[in-house]
Amino acid sequence: MDIAEFNEFIVADPFANSDDWHAALHSYRLIVMRRLLCLSSLLFVCTTAWSAQLVSVTPLTDRILVVHVDEGYVIHHGKGQKRSDEKVVIAPLDVVLASKPEQYKVASAGETFQPVSIARKSKGTDFAWFVDSWVDGRAVNTRPDHTKEHWLYLHLPKPLREGQTYTVSTPTGAADLTYRSTSSRSEAVHVNLLGYVPAAPKKFAYVYHWMGDGGSLDLKSYAGKAFSLVDQTTKRSVYSGQLKFRKGATNPETFHVTDTPNANFNGADVYECDFSAFNKPGKYVVSVEGIGCSFPFRLDSDIYREAFQTTARGLYHNRSGIELKLPFTSFARPAPHNPKLTPNFAGKLQYTTSRSIDWVNEDHSADDKASIEKGMKGPLDVWGWYQDAGDWDSYSSHMRVPTELMFAFEMAPANFRDNELNIPESGNGIPDLLDEAAWLPRFGHRLRQELVKKGWGSGGIGLRVCGDHFGGDGEGVPSYLDVNRTWIVSGEDPVSTFRYAGTAAHLAHCLKLIGKADPQGVDWLKEARESYTWAVANTKSGDEAKVKAHRFYAAAALLRMTREETYRAQCEKDSAAIKADSFVWEGDLYGPAILALSGLAKPEVRAAILATADDACATGEKRAMRWGGIFSFPMLVGHQTTPWMLETAVAYTLTKSTAPAKAEGYLAALYTTCDYFLGTNSLNMTWVTGLGPRHPQQLFHMDAWYNGTGKMHPGMIPYGPWRKTKDVGQGPWDSDWPNPTLYPGIDKWPGNERWFENRCAPLNGEFTVHQNTGPAAALFGFLCGTGKP
Repeated sequence: MDIAEFNEFIVADPFANSDDWHAALHSYRLIVMRRLLCLSSLLFVCTTAWSAQLVSVTPLTDRILVVHVDEGYVIHHGKGQKRSDEKVVIAPLDVVLASKPEQYKVASAGETFQPVSIARKSKGTDFAWFVDSWVDGRAVNTRPDHTKEHWLYLHLPKPLREGQTYTVSTPTGAADLTYRSTSSRSEAVHVNLLGYVPAAPKKFAYVYHWMGDGGSLDLKSYAGKAFSLVDQTTKRSVYSGQLKFRKGATNPETFHVTDTPNANFNGADVYECDFSAFNKPGKYVVSVEGIGCSFPFRLDSDIYREAFQTTARGLYHNRSGIELKLPFTSFARPAPHNPKLTPNFAGKLQYTTSRSIDWVNEDHSADDKASIEKGMKGPLDVWGWYQDAGDWDSYSSHMRVPTELMFAFEMAPANFRDNELNIPESGNGIPDLLDEAAWLPRFGHRLRQELVKKGWGSGGIGLRVCGDHFGGDGEGVPSYLDVNRTWIVSGEDPVSTFRYAGTAAHLAHCLKLIGKADPQGVDWLKEARESYTWAVANTKSGDEAKVKAHRFYAAAALLRMTREETYRAQCEKDSAAIKADSFVWEGDLYGPAILALSGLAKPEVRAAILATADDACATGEKRAMRWGGIFSFPMLVGHQTTPWMLETAVAYTLTKSTAPAKAEGYLAALYTTCDYFLGTNSLNMTWVTGLGPRHPQQLFHMDAWYNGTGKMHPGMIPYGPWRKTKDVGQGPWDSDWPNPTLYPGIDKWPGNERWFENRCAPLNGEFTVHQNTGPAAALFGFLCGTGKP
């Protein structure tokens, strides 16, 4: 979906707060919503049925308490409803009153005192998708269209005492807390919420927090204090160390200095707790003297299994063309966009000879419609691509999913097994990872055979499948009811066909590794050969730059399987420009990686892979929480939510037996990068729906909006925080729409905190299978252990 399409489409929803309490609160809200809807379909604002809620009072340190307040919620439209049916239930917090120290009392053991000062941060966290009017091209609403959450930081005149119970009275209610640094969770203590591998070379917790207009939490007086790992079974300390300074709030963490204040994503001074030397399996918290403790986490050799299974099943939940049903999932859904199964979709999927690589806009543009219509041949009976969050269509770039899953498999085949993902193919004798990796190549196979059978194709495929040129999908319409417009499959092109050839040969190799034939009888090597031959013959003038990386991948995969000179010569040609210090990121990595992993790469190609991984790891060392990647990548499409480190996994595999010390550095970077995306980030959350004690609650995912459960499908990773492009957004669907809801202003907010759970905005809340879910599933799978069934 491009921005123009977003602005035509228009949507809205909530910011399910990033706190762990939110899952329970969200369930409560759903009950309230249903009751209110039964009482009155006309309700749109209510200030009596809901009052600003005191969510929690927790210690940030022994000198600062955090009061968390929620103003309300949005009743979002459902299946068959209009977006204008959204309703807001709100009781705004009086922030002037709430910011006065005299409005608070802290009482304990016969003494009462007030905070000496209060800091605050606030942001919109639930957004409705309606527009009352337009002024100068911008949506203007006369009724409340969002709710906020507030965090108030009470600076105390004296420290809390260990073991002492306090009653804290606030303008929105009172709460009791007993302060113990070993059991009182502090938002300032950040860990990987799932846990750590005992043998991981580096294991860190981090201590930091940004307090809005209070700036960075000042931890200077805590430096050198003790931290400990507290066993959650025995409640005893099993390891201790000292809190040490890591990096400051102005430490540059990105090349893009305008993406986040001071080019720093955290806005806070960061301290660390290093427990790398501890390796005893168990369940622990990190406790810091005078501060508090972390979420509980585990040390376990297979700690990444849950993350892998959740994200891999996220791919299953986004398969098109099949019904989702029990026993494979409780998120039931009829088959979408399958001419043979989807009611009223027969004849709606049309083939056009128009190549998507020639279009003005690969998403959709009116300028392309004439060539598409001119090339129309007739209906196809194919199905089985992947859906994204709201597009429901296919791109050639989706082939990144099977490619990276198969790299994970060939580098660590012992990590994966049959029957672990509960997908329809489970039990067929093939590891479930490979079954998921085969999903998209099987669509390519069906499409290629159908085009040849109907005489419309000569051996290639086009992987752009969409309905965008022929109308919108409609309000309140899930994917399986999107049957009122024409859908197209784009014409054969060499990019799609080389990508298919590469995955086909890659799949043949993975099946060969385990000594298995394809369960459905497909000869993948034959498919790869024929597709590659077609793509070479049908690469037109002007296509070279578009096809080069994909041709290299296909040629390398075929060379590995056949050792034939034709493929060797092409690999030599396509790698000629690669020097020892070249970088081979993402799609440029695939061909070189296959050659290097199979021992067929010239020294310069292998060195380039290591140079790329070295650069990714160096980026991690520049950042406080040690997450690696491309330092110059801007804050968008998953930069703050998705671990993109395949090159480092390849480098580790290449060096683990020949240069173990170097390999250990790569492995450490893989773990610390995943730590960031699984909990050590500013929001103390995993970025995967349904994973861990705190995770995203609301995404731009229309099938999830209309699934009747009130929950997002598990395993999805949103684009997340997005760089600011303007002060005020055009409407709820605009990623900048929440900006005016922020206190302090947007330009003060660190990049990693700019998550609003505004499901209306695709640039924040959408995801794609190839940019987010697939790469994460591959990396988490690569890091799984081998010892558990």
